[in-house]
Amino acid sequence: MSKISSTFLLYFIQNRFINTISGSTLPLASVSTIEFLKNSCGLATDSPSSALRKLQFDEKSAKKYEAVPRFLKSYGFENSQIAKLIAKRPSILQSRVSSNLKPKFEFLEEIGFVGPLLPKVILSNPTILQRGLDSQLKPSFCFIKEMLESDEQANFAIRRSSWLLTFDFKGVMQSNVNVLLGEGVPSRNISKLIGQQPRTIMQKVDRMVCAVKKVKELGIEPQTRMFVRALRVVLSMNDTTWKKKINVFKSLGWSEKEILTAFKRDPYCLACSEEKMRAVADFCFNAAKLDPETVISYPTFFMSGLDKRLRPRFKVVEVLKVKKLIENRKIARLLVLGERIFVKNYVLKHLDEVPDLMDIYRGNAAAESRPVL
Repeated sequence: MSKISSTFLLYFIQNRFINTISGSTLPLASVSTIEFLKNSCGLATDSPSSALRKLQFDEKSAKKYEAVPRFLKSYGFENSQIAKLIAKRPSILQSRVSSNLKPKFEFLEEIGFVGPLLPKVILSNPTILQRGLDSQLKPSFCFIKEMLESDEQANFAIRRSSWLLTFDFKGVMQSNVNVLLGEGVPSRNISKLIGQQPRTIMQKVDRMVCAVKKVKELGIEPQTRMFVRALRVVLSMNDTTWKKKINVFKSLGWSEKEILTAFKRDPYCLACSEEKMRAVADFCFNAAKLDPETVISYPTFFMSGLDKRLRPRFKVVEVLKVKKLIENRKIARLLVLGERIFVKNYVLKHLDEVPDLMDIYRGNAAAESRPVL
């Protein structure tokens, strides 16, 4: 591995940070630290106590700082990634490699962040390099591992949200877990919640308490798997957004009682956008000719992709109906059936009668344009 010279370090810092300075290109040494940061990084440096004000990007400083980029390259960071990291956290250049950075990198590799995953997790949350190894990173990982019961699952959750390593695990995350346990939510369900949507347990504790209360008032028992799904949806929006989505369903002809019944059946129906709600309803009413009672009884419709699932399946169903290979009453159920079962029982099974059926399902324009005989 070639040594990174101070000249190279100055080059990529200059090109990364000050290539947007208007007018003629100025020598790096002629740009003050304050001007340098304002013009290039867009960082606020008004505070006299800002640590960023203390960084000096001259020849002498560059020689001192060059150990950090060289260390990052030894762990697989590309030049563009190094520049991006320094742009996010200039103070990393002042870090001691042997006593600060190296132990943290070794820990991250130990818990499964190797190869390309290592730069990825650090770039997603550079705060990792500014937290104490023994006071924050290791205890946080132990907490996550204890909840998820394996290194692999903990690693997967951190990949979903690297803030799990740097968030307040004692004051917030542990407190939120205690709230859920106190309400009777099984540990295995909490584990699934953390694994699938880690940010859920990073909410303010007061907000978690209110969300738990709301889900219980909707009639969903804490002991059920549906409770954590509903909790996840409730925590993903504020009260104003919740009311807007309820009103969208009301405008489509459903009562609040019907809407909340659908939510209890599958909470994720309220997780999609208002635009998606209207588009799905339009397809169900006008294309598939389903009645409102049927649509609201299948809330999964609203989580299904219109172009990837609903429309392609409907085309197949229409062909099978013409061929009298399917009963009309099965349409709604077929639209939400598991992919493997649908393809096996309603596409592959009928290829002898309809050779183009797979092409129709996949959206082959030529096959769709041919009349069904």
